[in-house]
Amino acid sequence: MKESLVQSVSAHAFVLLALIGMAGASAADEASVSDVAKQLAAGQKTRIVCFGDSITGVYYHTGGERAWCDMLGFALQKANPRANIEMINAGISGHTTVNGLARFEKDVLAKKPHLVVVMFGMNDVTRVPLDDFRKNMRTIARRCLDDGSAVVLCTPNSVYENTARPNQRLAEFSQAVREVADELNLPLVDFFKDWQQVRQEDAEKWMLMMSDTIHPNMNGHKRFAQLIAQSISGKEVSLDDLRPPFEALHHTFDRLRDQKLTKLVAMPPYDELLPKLLREHFPDAKFETVRWPTADKSVDELAEWAKQIRGMKPNLVIPAVPGDASAETKEAFVQHYEWVLNWSFQFAGRPWDVVPISPSLVGDLPEEAKDRAKLARQIIIGKDVRFIDRSPEDKRAPQAVVAAWIADQKRTWQAAKNELSPSNDHVHVRAQSWPHQPGPRTVKASIYYPGGKLANVNEKTGVMLTLHNWGGQDCAGTASPSALTDRLNVVAICVNYLQSGRKASIDDPQPYDVGYLQSLDALRALAFVQNGLKKAKVPFDRGRVFCTGGSGGGNVTLMANKLAPRTFACVIDMCGMKKLSDDIAFNDPGGSGLNARWSRDPTSVNYLSADQQELRFVGNPQHLLAMKHLGAANKIIVVHGVDDATCPFADAREMVSNMQAAEFNVEPHFIGKEDIDGKVFSSTGHSLGNRTEIVFRVAGKYLALDGPDSLRRKGPTDFELREDVVYETTSGKYVISYKSGIPVSRFELRTK
Repeated sequence: MKESLVQSVSAHAFVLLALIGMAGASAADEASVSDVAKQLAAGQKTRIVCFGDSITGVYYHTGGERAWCDMLGFALQKANPRANIEMINAGISGHTTVNGLARFEKDVLAKKPHLVVVMFGMNDVTRVPLDDFRKNMRTIARRCLDDGSAVVLCTPNSVYENTARPNQRLAEFSQAVREVADELNLPLVDFFKDWQQVRQEDAEKWMLMMSDTIHPNMNGHKRFAQLIAQSISGKEVSLDDLRPPFEALHHTFDRLRDQKLTKLVAMPPYDELLPKLLREHFPDAKFETVRWPTADKSVDELAEWAKQIRGMKPNLVIPAVPGDASAETKEAFVQHYEWVLNWSFQFAGRPWDVVPISPSLVGDLPEEAKDRAKLARQIIIGKDVRFIDRSPEDKRAPQAVVAAWIADQKRTWQAAKNELSPSNDHVHVRAQSWPHQPGPRTVKASIYYPGGKLANVNEKTGVMLTLHNWGGQDCAGTASPSALTDRLNVVAICVNYLQSGRKASIDDPQPYDVGYLQSLDALRALAFVQNGLKKAKVPFDRGRVFCTGGSGGGNVTLMANKLAPRTFACVIDMCGMKKLSDDIAFNDPGGSGLNARWSRDPTSVNYLSADQQELRFVGNPQHLLAMKHLGAANKIIVVHGVDDATCPFADAREMVSNMQAAEFNVEPHFIGKEDIDGKVFSSTGHSLGNRTEIVFRVAGKYLALDGPDSLRRKGPTDFELREDVVYETTSGKYVISYKSGIPVSRFELRTK
């Protein structure tokens, strides 16, 4: 067993030397797994196939959208933020190793995987002789190895005792997997032993990992992924903070928008409350409502009634088990509650919306009910779905909580569908996954119209991003969106880009992004507004696209211009970072007091590569030439105090000099004592002064609707061109693709 690939799991202080191992591995065999780990760490493209049965596939047990294969991708990404991973799920319900071998060429080898993770056995115990199972597992592993793929073998999890798949029989099949791993010197993740150990030490935790008699729920699938990731990377990773998919009511909203009859299956009082609240957003909504009766019903009876839901072909299901619903034992409560939810989902996929409501929503509960409500919450989390809940500190009435939740989900749907609100509002725009916290992510984009109404937008109205400072959020530390809309006739957009707010940007351990994903967030918000205007057939001036920001927002402004060099007519940077210098990245003494928390250690998850640093240098001469080659021709205004020590003035002077050498249309305003007037400029340091009035002072004539110096960009934008923007770096290149109409960035490692 290779201890270099093993760490202890803190949750129960397990020592995984017996659970995750490399049985009798030789140095040559270790290289195949270590090579995958090196690929991941280096950012090389890595394809991983997850091969198995329904416990591997995507079914109702985990909510119908994701399973441990997806979770493994997130775990490996978190362990190796530079990783470039393609996860392929090859799990099919009911399959044994016999079925697996029959489809092996098509579902595994044809994918050209670098690694295959194999988990069979749960169905083999019912109809495949033990010796045949052992032989089949050996054949699968051997064929992977012969084809050049590394292999990780997994034993099946333990189950609730049942006659079809008794744990004793599963133990025998698990031993066969161990023997194959030992014989072929392969990594083994012993889930059967792990599950049994959890069960012995904490029976409640074990139950909360199970969706039914044999299948784990998402709580269990996350554990699968964490342990497999540890066997590959040698790093312990937690997925506790991973969020479920955002599309909680999208199917329902689509039907309501299209005025289609929506079939609702709901427990009371939500069978009446949901239509009422949804009609506040869609007044013409039509519902066919089926009440799911709860009065005097046990959890068992509620689950029994739920068996008919799939046959109803609903559009929206609301399981809201009352806090006082009875069950004979805690185990019975957990098992039956799981089936209340299991029957609410389709067998595979998620063709309708399911929105569980936690018992805690109703307010104060008796002590016994409080304990059950905590269990219910964990069970619901195990379905990987967004649900309605309430914290003890939230004193709002249940109806108000539900109404606010629906409004929030609608904002996510609006952003996905390019549906603008008729008046000033905010939406949640889908963002690119952040490797340091991988998984679904959205950013809040606040939209401000001239006069506060979409109806006021006309063919002369422009669009302008105004971006907050490092540590701020919404519209802090930048030009006032209301002033911009009123004085310039633009739709103004404030964006809570990645790591907005003090906690995420300053207090949390993850490194501060410094303009990369943050600028993509801003550009996606811009795309949403432009696409929304087009969809609503509202005319606007596509040539009047601007951006400004202060401090960190100035940095994001410059980076947005870099990643979309053919989009803006004018950008105004106010005292932003011009590059991710060593003093900012590593908190080196003698420079800026900013600390972005990056590391020089290549083994650290916060490691900053030369490529990442080069991209974030706005004045990178090679990249400036690339921008010019693409046709960048806009006005770049740089406002910086000569005594700024936070974002050092020397960096501003360097960037401007490089831009001038590359013949960019750059206009510097280096603020000295002679510029201080106490109204617009009040400091030669980082704060500068009134950042709203600074924008009008230095750029007003360019942003004005009409005038001899008014700026309009000619020609299509990057969003309209749908071409790649490419920046070469030391080890590869960054590619910002606009193929889908929104920016999607990736790093491609140069092959030797």
